Amino acid sequence: MPRIPYPGDDELDDDARELLAKLPPLNVMRMFAGAPASMRPLVELGSSILLHSELDPRLRELAILAVAHATGSEYERFQHEALARAIEIPEAEIEAIASGRPGDLDPEARLIAGFADEVARDGAASEERTAAVLERLGRRQATELTVCCAYYSAVARIIATAGVELEDVSPIAGITAGDAERMSEG
Repeated sequence: MPRIPYPGDDELDDDARELLAKLPPLNVMRMFAGAPASMRPLVELGSSILLHSELDPRLRELAILAVAHATGSEYERFQHEALARAIEIPEAEIEAIASGRPGDLDPEARLIAGFADEVARDGAASEERTAAVLERLGRRQATELTVCCAYYSAVARIIATAGVELEDVSPIAGITAGDAERMSEG
């Protein structure tokens, strides 16, 4: 049971109702609907990260999984492991992040996972790691990675505080790489 109840359909304003109808039926989205003025900006920021950034989707999902591990967010881990599989990230990489073994990753993935871990745990990545990410990815993608890690860190804290429950079956489980690619085009 959530600590903060999800709003019922009769409690939603028209904008929240319309937005929820366009989204996968995720409990976190329903929780966002409980803060009507914040819902659309939260959803749009998440969509910009997932669908419109130049950051490589593999690196993005590894970063989100590292944030989920650092924050203990089972909800984010569950949802984003499904997305990672959909874009064909190898199971060994998913497991390395989930079990806290970034040493099992290639150097680029290890750098990204370490950056995400620092942002989630410490509120900021170290100067050294930030410089390495900037050198590796360039300004735009380094900034997108920072926004991604900060956003999912914040969402993990909303999930934990509100007590957002895992869905019995992930509405995004089973999507294919083709589905994920089509989502990113639209």
